[in-house]
Amino acid sequence: MRKQLLIACLLLLSICSYAQQITVKGIVTSATDKEPLIGATIQVKGSGTGTITGIDGDYTLMNVPANAILVYSTIGYQTQEIKVNGQTTINVVLSESAELLDEVVVIGYGAVKKSDLTSSIATVKGDEITETVTGNAMDALQGKINGVQVTSGGGPGTQPKVLIRGVTTVNGTDPLYVVDGMPVGTNINFLNSNDIQSMEVLKDASAAAIYGTRASNGVILITTKKGIAGKTNISFSASAGFQTLAKPKMANAAEYKEVFNTRYTNDGGTSIWNDTGATTNPNGTDWWDEVINKTALVQNYSLNISGGNDKLVYNLSLGYFRNNSQYDYGYWDKINARLNTEYTFNKYVKMGFDIAPRVESWDDTPNLFSAAMSMDPTTPVFKPQDQWVDNEFNNYQRSYNNQEWNPAGSLSRQNGHSREMGAIVNTYLQVNPIEKLTLRTQFGANAHFRRSDGFTPEFYIDALEQSTLSNVSREMQEWLDWNWTNTATYSDTFASKHNLNIMGGFTAERFAWFQTKASRDDVPNNMDIMQEVNAGTQNQKGDGTTTYNTLISYLGRIMYNYDNRYYVTASIRADGSSRFPKGNKYAIFPAVSASWRIISESFMQDQKVFSNLKLRGGWGRVGNQNIDNDATLTLLGQADYVFGSTPVRVPGTMISGVGNNQLQWETVEDWNVGVDMSFLNSRLGVTFEYFQKKSSNMLYQKQNIFAIGYPDWNSTVWMNIGSMKASGWELSLNWQDKVSDFSYNVGVNLSAVKNRAIKFSGDGPIQTGGFNSDQIIRNEDGGLISRFYGYVADGIFQNWSEVYAHTNEHGKLIQDKAQPGDIRFKDLNHDGVLDENDKTWIGNPYPDLMVGLNLGFNYKNFDFTANFYGTLGNDIFNKTKGLYSGVSGQNVWAGTLEKAWHGEGTSNDIPRLSYNDLNQNYTRVSSFFVEDGSYLRCKLLQVGYTLPKKLLRGTELRLSFSAQNPFTITGYSGMDPERPQIGNDGSVIETGIDGIAYPNPRTFLFGIDFKF
Repeated sequence: MRKQLLIACLLLLSICSYAQQITVKGIVTSATDKEPLIGATIQVKGSGTGTITGIDGDYTLMNVPANAILVYSTIGYQTQEIKVNGQTTINVVLSESAELLDEVVVIGYGAVKKSDLTSSIATVKGDEITETVTGNAMDALQGKINGVQVTSGGGPGTQPKVLIRGVTTVNGTDPLYVVDGMPVGTNINFLNSNDIQSMEVLKDASAAAIYGTRASNGVILITTKKGIAGKTNISFSASAGFQTLAKPKMANAAEYKEVFNTRYTNDGGTSIWNDTGATTNPNGTDWWDEVINKTALVQNYSLNISGGNDKLVYNLSLGYFRNNSQYDYGYWDKINARLNTEYTFNKYVKMGFDIAPRVESWDDTPNLFSAAMSMDPTTPVFKPQDQWVDNEFNNYQRSYNNQEWNPAGSLSRQNGHSREMGAIVNTYLQVNPIEKLTLRTQFGANAHFRRSDGFTPEFYIDALEQSTLSNVSREMQEWLDWNWTNTATYSDTFASKHNLNIMGGFTAERFAWFQTKASRDDVPNNMDIMQEVNAGTQNQKGDGTTTYNTLISYLGRIMYNYDNRYYVTASIRADGSSRFPKGNKYAIFPAVSASWRIISESFMQDQKVFSNLKLRGGWGRVGNQNIDNDATLTLLGQADYVFGSTPVRVPGTMISGVGNNQLQWETVEDWNVGVDMSFLNSRLGVTFEYFQKKSSNMLYQKQNIFAIGYPDWNSTVWMNIGSMKASGWELSLNWQDKVSDFSYNVGVNLSAVKNRAIKFSGDGPIQTGGFNSDQIIRNEDGGLISRFYGYVADGIFQNWSEVYAHTNEHGKLIQDKAQPGDIRFKDLNHDGVLDENDKTWIGNPYPDLMVGLNLGFNYKNFDFTANFYGTLGNDIFNKTKGLYSGVSGQNVWAGTLEKAWHGEGTSNDIPRLSYNDLNQNYTRVSSFFVEDGSYLRCKLLQVGYTLPKKLLRGTELRLSFSAQNPFTITGYSGMDPERPQIGNDGSVIETGIDGIAYPNPRTFLFGIDFKF
């Protein structure tokens, strides 16, 4: 009887339980615009039961326990939990996640809430990056992050120069890039910008020290997009447009001829003008139009598919980017694919596997801007047809009146192509053996292979413009890098107010490079099918290199906060590098930072001024090991010897480099203080920081002892000599608000930094930037770096009285070869002689102030974005002012006849025309060439319209038009005030010289974005 009664009770309970399973319906909308939210997730808390909203934001969820809790969530909105309490209709309004303090910020080997940061870390979201269509995501950061100076290069595939808080070393300035936890070096050209979820810039040592060895120039953490459980999401974006360059105004044939002859007339000489009769057309040849195209195609396409369930999430992307050069030859394109996956086995174990293959290819873009501007406009492009020969490269006309090579002919001979294929593979296993403890091991490999082919044809245009032997070459390079990272993290809260996070880890890395190159001269002809190394018949050459270097590191960090008010973080990293000798291989890099969230104090709760107030400060040390792998070794290399009475060249060996077995790590120590504030219900945000960085034991290639000539007269040896310091401040102001259907944001970033050389090599000033057997730049101990050093131009002599009046105290003429119309140079030491003792500092290429202005406006379905970036107080040594001289018969700026001095009072800036220039107006390094390089450039103007979702059955479609670099406000007379800041191959001690490099183009694009 009891058994039967028990069975009956259990059956009754089962029936009651089933009766409590109900169906819940409703609509999920946005609090911002009241629009339905498509694809929002509704899930029964604690179970796998769930659904997503449809086109109208509606949902139906069956078999819901009457006492369940439903969780409503979607990307970009705050998650809500609602008790069912037997309700069958539940409509939910979700608010946007506007509370920035709750954002998760990626840090080295972990992540924290933004409100818990103690270091200087800046974040840029992927949506902000993709507003700008570019091959390198760093170009999109200009003006968006304080203290980060990004200088764009202009040409296809050019890597931008990135400086984070100034300069403390001469051994490269590029930051370390870490993609999904894997260091990938100092160039992210390979990366598809559309794959980026966020970028975090670790600006101070207290944040970057956890990366120790390669963090001296800052660290940029890149997180790529990951899948989210729920409905499959598909997005596609396409942008296409064109680039254009501002055409410089050069003299036409008639003005060029008059300038040419006037130079001789002014000096009392006889013109050597070669009058070929080609000037019957007064305009002559427009070499800019012959060589540089008016437009260049730019296109960018990206497809993204993501989704998953509670076990497996994935994100798949495909991308294509191409940028043509402004010439008929030269381009860069890349094809990217990426698959990011994560599989959760159970609550203890999950695993991820990411793979990102890519293919890049490019034709080497020439630099013929200077040639096109200097070429004689009376010269036609080709010789007369009756002089043409089978070799097409011989048919170009030699310049009639100067020594400039025919730029159209140079362009036709361009023949250099490279293709690179590679992949990054990254996999990890994460185990949570007990609550609050996470063990993670991650292994990643970055492999890429490049083939570069080059061909220089044989041609003859003139005895001074020819190549008697053709040359063909092929170079094969392989890079294989891997990284193994292991960390253990324990996180706990005890006594309700004590929050602790402890991390310890170990990493091992290896970098390998393999290179082989072969070449031959004298290919029988210039046909494409003959452009193979084995077709050459002379001067066979071959070489190859294999290099390795390794790193091993031990790291640890403790983060503690009390009651979300008082925070402290301490980290340490020990690095060992194969590049250093025994006894000096290891170095330790500690860091500590702290912050005080004043806003959380009880005495701040009743005040109405501050919405947030936090003080923070940090100190740390980071390292630099950017030296040759063999810097500690004295090496033998290939050399040729000549023997016999009849000279015969014999291959042999000799000492090729001197090593230093006492080398040790370069260290950069910095400290940083800052305050974060917000007002008016967080609508106004203000951040101010002051920082100082100083290097010690700077690694420097010191000139070897000249007297011993070992191994040659110009040899160098790596040594720990030198110290540099950078100090500055940053101020960020951000305002955001919403009024009805109109929302907007305004951001202003201001920063300044001074870069000073405490000590260089000890061999005296470092002079660089060659100019007519002189040097433009002088770097010396105790001074600011890369400053221009030369004579001071003091106007133009207007008459002979002024020439004769320019004497010393004894009446001696200071410039005895000067005439009216020549530049007056200051005799600074008043000894009556212009020499090295009269040189002084005449310019500084680094700005006094960097400015970023970012604007965003949204009204209903319309959006508008405007970004500006500029610098103030920087100088440029403008070599293009030499195009007023007509020296050696080169073409001149249009209007030179009027602008150059041609009588008393006609000019006090541009000197007279002269063919011998005895006063050295144009050959002397002087302030005549120095101009204010300040500018404000509009980096982006973009307007977009998003069609209502109802029109497209839930598909989101946005149309946009954007203009990149549409205008620049500047007083600089050169082609581009930004480009000279890149310097010579990125050198920080040779920058600010305008030698007519590829300028930054204007870009106009139409875009379309789909989301399904």
